[in-house]
Amino acid sequence: KADAAAKGVWTLKEARQLHESLHIGAKALAKRCRISTVDAKHVIATCPHCQKSPLWSSGVNPRGLKASEIWQTDFTQCQLLKPRAWLAVTVDTYSGMIVATQHLKTDSKATIQHWLTAMAWLGVPKQIKTDNGPNFISKVVQAFASKWNIALVHGIPYNSTGQAIVERANQTLKTKLEVLAKAEGFTNAIPPGDQARMLATALLALNQFPRGDETNSPAQRHWATRALEEGPQVVIKNELGEWEQGWKLVLTGRGYAAVKKDGDIKWCPLKSIKPDLH
Repeated sequence: KADAAAKGVWTLKEARQLHESLHIGAKALAKRCRISTVDAKHVIATCPHCQKSPLWSSGVNPRGLKASEIWQTDFTQCQLLKPRAWLAVTVDTYSGMIVATQHLKTDSKATIQHWLTAMAWLGVPKQIKTDNGPNFISKVVQAFASKWNIALVHGIPYNSTGQAIVERANQTLKTKLEVLAKAEGFTNAIPPGDQARMLATALLALNQFPRGDETNSPAQRHWATRALEEGPQVVIKNELGEWEQGWKLVLTGRGYAAVKKDGDIKWCPLKSIKPDLH
């Protein structure tokens, strides 16, 4: 019993040290350190830096059915990282893996440099969705995408509606950086000599540990077995409130699912899908 108690103290100590380094969530902490979820939640509840951190959430936004099928990319400002305050952020819409790079400005050169880094991490995507900013629609960026056989899809400039996944990734990453910076005593800005380390630490925490209620980390999902080719028959509720037959389940996530019919893919809330029992 004494040994068991001592081991419990040690794992709790490890959990606190790990959380102080990466500020990961309760479920990831419990799994990593082999402590109870209750103990993990207590560790986080006693951390002064994590009380206002928003949870990663998922919505029904068009996603890839496998890793590196559809990315979303955006540039966002992070004042903690001055003078190179621009972050180029890419999120894989299937796995949720985030890649971010620092830049002085948001030009075509920065865009291509960022995508080369993202490709080194994640593989070459089939499609990248961006807003209609000048750096994304320039001829040099179009030529880069064509060279790599990547389809570029553009939305409305500075409109986050079609870029909901990367917008959430932006906020999640910046919040993680704020928490890490505050824990090291940096309130207004991270010293330039520490910026690369802290950005890498934030990405490590977000990619290599489960987020929220997820069981696997984004990195595990990214390199795991892909979506079902032929799932079970389901019926879905359409916009008129009627149930449609002939669909097959392809992929499920937190609160959403992809279904397939005659080669068409449709994303639906889980509450709008049920087994086809006919």
